Amino acid sequence: MSLLTHIAQHLIDVHEGDNWTEVNIKSTLHDLTYEQAALVTPFSPNSIAMLVHHLAFYNEVVQQRLLGTYPPIPPSNGFDVPVLNSEGQWQELQQKLFDSARSLANSILHYSEDKLFEMPSTGYNVPYKFLHGLTEHAHYHLGQMVILKNWHRSRKH
Repeated sequence: MSLLTHIAQHLIDVHEGDNWTEVNIKSTLHDLTYEQAALVTPFSPNSIAMLVHHLAFYNEVVQQRLLGTYPPIPPSNGFDVPVLNSEGQWQELQQKLFDSARSLANSILHYSEDKLFEMPSTGYNVPYKFLHGLTEHAHYHLGQMVILKNWHRSRKH
């Protein structure tokens, strides 16, 4: 299996399952309501929905970087999720995340392995580093989602 195949699979595994932590984004989110996803708690500035939107945003940013485009990162840093008013909107947001991960994984599989360790002219990190960083980033925010979900579960009336 090529290095690019391993990187793409690692990205999919944190999103959809079968990663080394035995927890993934899809199973963590599957039984949350849109009200729970949108709630900002007293101990975190980010709701679960904000974290989901942020991860989708960065999947899209990194996909653009693979194509040689380095989009500016706005001050919102991808946390500017639209207000969720329905279960359907929450499902769409989740689907956006999983679609962005699949699309990025596909781009990774079609990327030139020869370019993985080349420093881009923009001065950003080599692609290998930001691809692995993206998966580490997803694991980090997955941990936050699990903590927030556990808080929601502890509040059941």
